[in-house]
Amino acid sequence: MSTTITPESREDTRGDSSGEFPKGRGPIDWNGGWRWMFIGSFLLAGSFIGLRIYQQKFAWYKEYGLDAASDGFRTYWFNLFLGELVVVTIVTLAWWGWLIKSGQNLAAKAEAKPISKAEEVRRIAVFWGLIGATSLTLYFMASFFPNQDGVWHQTAVRDTALTPSHIVMFFWAFPLGITMTVGTYLYGRTRLPKVYSPDKGFPWSFFLLIAASVTEMMQVAMNEWGHSLWITEEIFAAPFHWPFVTYGWLASGIFALWAESLGRLLQIEDEIEEERQAVTTSDPAIA
Repeated sequence: MSTTITPESREDTRGDSSGEFPKGRGPIDWNGGWRWMFIGSFLLAGSFIGLRIYQQKFAWYKEYGLDAASDGFRTYWFNLFLGELVVVTIVTLAWWGWLIKSGQNLAAKAEAKPISKAEEVRRIAVFWGLIGATSLTLYFMASFFPNQDGVWHQTAVRDTALTPSHIVMFFWAFPLGITMTVGTYLYGRTRLPKVYSPDKGFPWSFFLLIAASVTEMMQVAMNEWGHSLWITEEIFAAPFHWPFVTYGWLASGIFALWAESLGRLLQIEDEIEEERQAVTTSDPAIA
């Protein structure tokens, strides 16, 4: 079932006059399809900036920031480490589980009544919003916090895996990279069947992107092992830092996500134009 093109609903993909969406909540309205980009980015950036402020306040004090054996370190940093693991695990499993469960329900409904083109455009807008939120996460996990960590090492030299710098970077930002990349795939897989349906196979774009986040997380263990048993100085060109460069190459797969979904948007535009021409041909009074 396709969207009927009439003079009153020619902007059906926007949801402005079709009645399918509330006013101001159309597929490409800021408070419509795009709002999840703002919500997701706000929550993620809020957590990253909040933790950075927390570091500023509690990192550079021996009684609770620089001495891992102190009671203060256990209070301010080890408990934060445990809290991060709990929160990331709960949020990740809950979000992934909801995407899968709700996606199955939507697929069942689509068999009885295929989604409109306007709804498909809205889902692509949400998908692009998730890509944007994922890009924000990748920036903090692979640029902002690693650069901060380099400064930490230049001052404190080599340390352990559990430091004020590492606790935020390794056990909050890095896991969230996996959360966002896999979650974005699950959204596309369950909401955009004409782009990421099972019969199309597993997309290389997501393979590269998810592999990037997993590589970054696995590199943590290799990096700490290497620094503990091999080279204690923080030399960027050290061999066990090379996988960080590989991460950057793999993460470039994110650009293909926009291209793949953009192709579907162009198809929708062509389909609407074909339907408009067909209606105009059958009823010249509509032209």
